[in-house]
Amino acid sequence: MTELPFRKIILYKHGVGYFERRGRVQGSRVRLSFPREAMDDVLKSLVVLDLGAGQVLSVDFETPEDRASLLKKGSIHLSDTHSMLDLLRDLRGRAVRCTVQAEQGATRTVSGTLVGVDYEQAEPLKRAMLAVYLPELRRVEQIDLEDLLGLDLLDANAAADLEYFLRAAQSEAERRSATIHLSDDEHDLLVGYLAPAPAWRVSYRLLLETDADGTSTVLLQGWGLFDNQLEEDLTQVQLTLVAGMPVSFRYRLYEPHTPERPLIEDEERTVHAPVMYEAAPHKRVAAPRSAGFAAADAMLLSAPEPSFSAADIANTVQAAASGSERGALFAYEVTHPVSVARGQSAMVPILSASLPCRRELLYNGRKLANHPVASVRLANATGLTLERGPITVLDNGAYAGEAVIPFTSIGSEVIVAYAVELGIRVSEQTHNERHIKGIKLREDYLLIEEYDTQQTTYTLTNTLPKAANVTLEHNCRSGYTVAMPNAPDEQGAEYARWLVPCPADSLTDFTVTEQRLVSRREQIRSLTGAQMQQYMQQGLLDAATHARVKAILALYHEIETVQQQLKRLDKEREAIFKHQQQIQANLTPLGREGSEGALRERYVSELTQLEDQLAQLSATQKQHEAQIATLEQRIHAELKA
Repeated sequence: MTELPFRKIILYKHGVGYFERRGRVQGSRVRLSFPREAMDDVLKSLVVLDLGAGQVLSVDFETPEDRASLLKKGSIHLSDTHSMLDLLRDLRGRAVRCTVQAEQGATRTVSGTLVGVDYEQAEPLKRAMLAVYLPELRRVEQIDLEDLLGLDLLDANAAADLEYFLRAAQSEAERRSATIHLSDDEHDLLVGYLAPAPAWRVSYRLLLETDADGTSTVLLQGWGLFDNQLEEDLTQVQLTLVAGMPVSFRYRLYEPHTPERPLIEDEERTVHAPVMYEAAPHKRVAAPRSAGFAAADAMLLSAPEPSFSAADIANTVQAAASGSERGALFAYEVTHPVSVARGQSAMVPILSASLPCRRELLYNGRKLANHPVASVRLANATGLTLERGPITVLDNGAYAGEAVIPFTSIGSEVIVAYAVELGIRVSEQTHNERHIKGIKLREDYLLIEEYDTQQTTYTLTNTLPKAANVTLEHNCRSGYTVAMPNAPDEQGAEYARWLVPCPADSLTDFTVTEQRLVSRREQIRSLTGAQMQQYMQQGLLDAATHARVKAILALYHEIETVQQQLKRLDKEREAIFKHQQQIQANLTPLGREGSEGALRERYVSELTQLEDQLAQLSATQKQHEAQIATLEQRIHAELKA
């Protein structure tokens, strides 16, 4: 039995690592130990290769049960304080051979079936008697436990049970072992597997320097941090740190799972023919930059005299990693073997590059209200993908601030915003208005197109004794286009940027106007003369169109007049109906003779007159309806024209 040392480790950002062990092995078995929580990943990913002439036969691993469950399954259960007494108790009924101390230093053997052991609780080891049954003699012999020198287990099952207990007892509660079975040869064995591992981290240093001519450069340095939480030291291990997000998940493989099945009770039933069914037939961009985008001023406050330079750092600490793309991932391959003791962590330099840059003051009210942020802008020309991590900025050797670098691919731009410029204050005011762009006639309505205009006025107050340029980042509204004051110096999907000069001790206003074209409908018949006159004055309607629409409005007015007359007819008809109902109610009790007969005739005559009035109203109503239909036809013809 032997163990293979670690030779290669690849760490990822999502809590998993690839571990590779390799070495020469003589023998037919290799035992490896893994944390219990790693077993699912190990079984999912384990690769075993014999790079020599041998063969890998099989791999077995410990049951997922904990130690208590394993021990409970055996027939022998030994405590931590009375293991010999417990063993003699559990061997009852088993064949044994006892080696016993005799007189004058001699020994004797007693073979038989173990009956048990009796002892006193006060002194269990000194005052204990072992009972053995001798079947040939049909006699039970007692042996003082203090005289017992040895015990041979003649029962093979008893020996196997004791071995099972001892093997389970030495099993680590939090670790599980796997045994690789090999052919009887010499092996060059490689074992690789995935297992949970702390995510590696990265931290950056940015040393910012400005030459006498005002040109700014940075030394960007990156350190990879990782932890050795394995159960052994890492010695001369090849280390790779991978950036990106590979798909990874846990899958239960280690713990056996037996699905529950329904319990069916037996029942009395008759025999039927088999039920049979017919079988189915087999079957990646840098942010846009304007060519005329001027560089912003350098930090306005002077930094302390530097105690070291970028060249000092570059010469002292050199990057010890090379980079390579692996599909959607990027790997930092540490060029020198790494040694880390168990339970310790380490830092390795994975990046060191001098890059051109420009300083600027960046303002975005959603990210930081009231003040711009001193920033450094540079392109990732390191040849390496930058993993997300914190960065400490040193300006001419002095601490200037901190930021976080996002995940940045090769060639993409990085903006490091590291300090708040309190000498410049920015306030924002918004204003909304609408004005009509144009009018279109559609059937019996006007389609009015309007500009919804949103104005944001930025007021920049520079209290510094020196002029400064502020890069104003405006958050663009969804669905709007920037109309004023001019084309942005930079344009993104959700932002626009302008460089705004701010003279010393002054106040500067900068207004951004955004527009969105919206439309609404308005019925022509609802227009008033004043509205029509206003539209013509605004140049939205010419004189000819105004005249024709005015004529249509006159026709609508005629229709409204006739409709008012129809309403009056309805009221008159309703009054006649009520009067008729009243007369009919008066007729009911009247007789046909005398004064009642005369009154009846009078009521009948009045009803006849009312019927004549209703007939006249109906005729008038039909005339009005015909007039309305004629007017509507004229309106339709005018609108169609």
